[in-house]
Amino acid sequence: MDTARYKAFLAAAKTGSFSGAALEMDYTTSAVSQLIAALEEELQVPLFHRSRTGVRLTTNGERLYLPILGLVRQEERIYEISAEISGLLTGEILISAYPSICATWLPSLIGEFRKRYPSIHIRIDDSIRQHVVDALKEEKADIGFLSNQHDFSGEFFLLDQNPIVAVVSKNSPYNSLGYFPLKECEVAPLIQSSYGKDKDLDGIYSKYHLHPNITFETRNSYTAAAMVANDMGVLLVNELSTHVWDMDVNVLPLDPPQSISLGMVISPTAVSSPAVKAFASFVKENFKRAESRYSEC
Repeated sequence: MDTARYKAFLAAAKTGSFSGAALEMDYTTSAVSQLIAALEEELQVPLFHRSRTGVRLTTNGERLYLPILGLVRQEERIYEISAEISGLLTGEILISAYPSICATWLPSLIGEFRKRYPSIHIRIDDSIRQHVVDALKEEKADIGFLSNQHDFSGEFFLLDQNPIVAVVSKNSPYNSLGYFPLKECEVAPLIQSSYGKDKDLDGIYSKYHLHPNITFETRNSYTAAAMVANDMGVLLVNELSTHVWDMDVNVLPLDPPQSISLGMVISPTAVSSPAVKAFASFVKENFKRAESRYSEC
C-alpha cells in the first residue's frame, strides 16, 4: 500500500513544518514537499497554509485530517493482523494518560509487556484529563488511562478507586485537624492542577453545592505541589499523584471522603488491533501485581 503521501500529511500537521515531517519520516524536506503537493493535486484542494515560519492546516486540511488518520491507522491494523496470522505480533500502541499513572502504574506494566511482545512499539503521551479525552475522541490515542466521568466512548476497565486528598503546607492550620473539611474549598485558596474545568473535582463541588476559591491554575500537579510547599494554597488531587513527588508538604484526607474511578479506556477505533487487544488483556491480567510491586518501592 502506498500511503506515504498521507503519512507526510499527518507528520507535517503534527510538526508544523515540512522539515519536521522529514525528520520524523527520515525523508528529505524536498521529498515531503513533493508528497504533499502530489496529495493536494490528487484531492484538488489546498491542505496547508505555507509561510516562512512553517505550515498549518487549511480548513479543508482540518476536515480531511481525521479521515486520513483513520486510513493510515487501518493500514497499520492490516499489517498487525497479518503479523498475528503469521505468529509474530507487531504494531504500535498510542497511550494517553494522567502523568500520575504514567509515573506509577505504566512503567512496570509496559516493561513486562515488552518482554513478552518485543516487536510492539508503545508511545506515551502524559497530560491533563481533557487532553486524554480529546486524544481518544480524535483517534490520536488507542488507549487512555484516566478517571471515568462518562464523557467518552469506548470500553472502560476499572483499575482503582483512588481517594481525592488535600495537599497542604507544613504550616497549614489544617494539619492540626488531621483532615481537610471539604467545605473549606470555599475559603482556602485552591491551586487547580488543570486549566479550565477539572471534571474529577467539579462533580464533587456540584454534589455539595460548593463554589471553590480557585486562586491559581497550572497544568502540572508537581508545580502545584511546589506552590503548596511555598504556602500559596491547597491542592486537591488524586492520591496517586502524591506518590511521585518529593515535596515538603502534608497529605490529608478529605472530610467527607471522596474518590474517583481510575481505569483504562480502549478507543472504539482501536479494538480490532491485535497489539491493542494484547496490551489491554495484559493490563487486566497483571495490574494488581504491578500495583503491589510499585507500592513496595
